[in-house]
Amino acid sequence: MLTRRAFAALGAAGAAALQAGPAAAQSAKRAEVEALRRFAETTHPRGREAAADADWRARWDALAAEADGLSEGQYFVRTRRALSWFRDGHTTVLPFEFVGGAPAGSAFALHLPIHARAFHDGVYVTAAAGAGAPLLGARITRVGAMESAALIRAVAEQWPGNDAWAHRWAGSHFSSPALLQGLGAVRDARAPIAIEGERNGRRVRARLTPAEARDLAEMQRPRTRAETWASEAGFANFARVEGDLVYIGCAEMADLEGKSFREFTRECFAAMEHRLAQRLVLDLRRNGGGNNYLPEGLRKRILRSHFNRPGGLYVLISPFTFSAAQNPTTRLERDSFAIFVGEPTGGAPNHYGDAAPFRGEASGITSIVSTIPWFDSYPQDQRDWIMPDLPAPETFADWRAGRDAGLDAALAHYAREEADEAARERIFYFRRPSQSTEWRPFWREA
Repeated sequence: MLTRRAFAALGAAGAAALQAGPAAAQSAKRAEVEALRRFAETTHPRGREAAADADWRARWDALAAEADGLSEGQYFVRTRRALSWFRDGHTTVLPFEFVGGAPAGSAFALHLPIHARAFHDGVYVTAAAGAGAPLLGARITRVGAMESAALIRAVAEQWPGNDAWAHRWAGSHFSSPALLQGLGAVRDARAPIAIEGERNGRRVRARLTPAEARDLAEMQRPRTRAETWASEAGFANFARVEGDLVYIGCAEMADLEGKSFREFTRECFAAMEHRLAQRLVLDLRRNGGGNNYLPEGLRKRILRSHFNRPGGLYVLISPFTFSAAQNPTTRLERDSFAIFVGEPTGGAPNHYGDAAPFRGEASGITSIVSTIPWFDSYPQDQRDWIMPDLPAPETFADWRAGRDAGLDAALAHYAREEADEAARERIFYFRRPSQSTEWRPFWREA
């Protein structure tokens, strides 16, 4: 599956189209909408089904009729909403950061001097500069005309995948004036934007002027154990033995500079042979995808290891676990006694991927459309995600203090049941009790 680095190569190929600017061919936007619609209908495996659906037709007919009157942000969001009919996570409009940058003079080249991140209990400012500095560490309560919870719900309503995947990316919308305009939080993407928040029980406010991107000061905090181990390893993919624990951190389904995935796999094999090792934790919480064939060797070794038993194998998951990270997650759920810990995955067990790009010459935006199905579970499995067996939501307080609720939950857990492959819960794993529970982050509670 395509990664962010693969999409970056699209930027060079399409530089001329991007630099043409959004106003150069506004009259061609309707033609662009119709061309993208045809591309989706002929490219996606469900394209013919989409073409026959009344809701699909209504979305595209309305977008084509109104395209020339929409702002850049509105056009981006409306196009993303039209493609989100598939709800497969991959079929969407790519952020300009993925394809070489925004067109010259575009509202998408403007940013607010903050970085926001959605946690289970709120969306917080984790980096800031200039006029945004008073918001550092604050929980954002309002942006322009919208409360933060309503803003994230607006993101989720036109998002291409499940709520967890929308949650993962929601924070990026808070610093993009163009997207804030497209979602209805502000009227003008170039005018100062009022942001309200709360920190330590006190209300904080700022009025931020959109400008070119600048370096932001990150909030200082202690590292978690997993972050410390990754730093000591020097790679995002690494294996570590701690007493009777084998910890495998896998943040990329790709070869890294200085370490191939094959080398990483061999490193994992060696760690799994340690004489004291009794439990294995596979951490996929920061893995957004890549090549889903690469982890197959590791997955198969895990399946035939002594870790594959109740209480011996834990898989840490999060809303970032997506695409080529979702594939081995689903396959381990299907074939092993793994206990899943953390938050729901950003992808579905049965999904579509290997997206093909479509660049709009009139707008400069790049869309992608899935080309093949990846069905790693039963046909009856209609879940949007894999839910954790041991929920461990990430809160801002934990993140700021360097606490790792997911890893802590895995290490504190002990299973007493026997390894019974014939148990109904193992055969119909997608219907086990944990999979019928709800996930209610703050923006769904509101």
